[in-house]
Amino acid sequence: MQEVYVTKVEPNISEAMERLISKLLPNSPDAETICIKPNLCEYRARETGATTDPLVLDPLLASLRRRLPSTKFYVIENDATGVNADNIFSFLGIDTVARKNGASTLNVAHEHWIVKSIDGMRFRSIEVPAILQECDLFVTHPKLKTHGATKISCGLKNQFGLLKPKNKLKYHSFLDEAIVDANLGMKPHLSIVDANICMEGNGGPVYGVPKNLGLLIGGTDVVAADAFCSKLVGFHPHFVGHIRKAAKMKVGKMKFHASADFDLGSSNEYQLEFSKFWYYVFKLVRRGLARSG
Repeated sequence: MQEVYVTKVEPNISEAMERLISKLLPNSPDAETICIKPNLCEYRARETGATTDPLVLDPLLASLRRRLPSTKFYVIENDATGVNADNIFSFLGIDTVARKNGASTLNVAHEHWIVKSIDGMRFRSIEVPAILQECDLFVTHPKLKTHGATKISCGLKNQFGLLKPKNKLKYHSFLDEAIVDANLGMKPHLSIVDANICMEGNGGPVYGVPKNLGLLIGGTDVVAADAFCSKLVGFHPHFVGHIRKAAKMKVGKMKFHASADFDLGSSNEYQLEFSKFWYYVFKLVRRGLARSG
């Protein structure tokens, strides 16, 4: 059973992040290079809950930097269908936060890629950024959001953005499997989830409604962290396809033990609104369009 740590963002984000990192990294790792993958999926401000919040990324980088003063830090992102990573680093202020903490931003679309063999659900090999094979610690830093096609978007989904093609719509007909294969090729060592300003509704992960949960969540097993997050916000992880399939493919384990510095209780205060009726309606529509195409 994998440990997942949860803390409230109080009295401030910096102190909450320090508590979380002290649980995840009780001893400073021997790392020459660290890669941190944020969630920069669209040109939308932090207040929307759609993209990485610089006010959360800043204390994450600062906490890691205190432990690793001589390590090279890279905040990495890839171009997406409607996003140029170089532009969005600047648009969201990610580059400023990175420089403040002695880190570099890196658009992996312009970097060297290598072919990595995987025993995947769809692929036997995928191209991955070479820097992920060279780095000593890979940290995925997702937002916790609902997703109209996958129910939630969290740590596992974050690596989907690192699949090489800029236009990733071609993967959407087998999205769960593509997410799993991305993680087989690019499995993070840590998942540090920004569950402060989240997103709910069927319009997620980009056009949902922001909701403040005021939490930071982390684990060394990205599957377990996602399973906890899905249960926290109202989904049974077994019925979130990419989580169940990632566990089956041994990316990680679905069973978790949650350790919180407050009483999680059994209330619904952390549940995110999401219409399962409309989820299944749109799923049938997408399936019909795929067959007709």
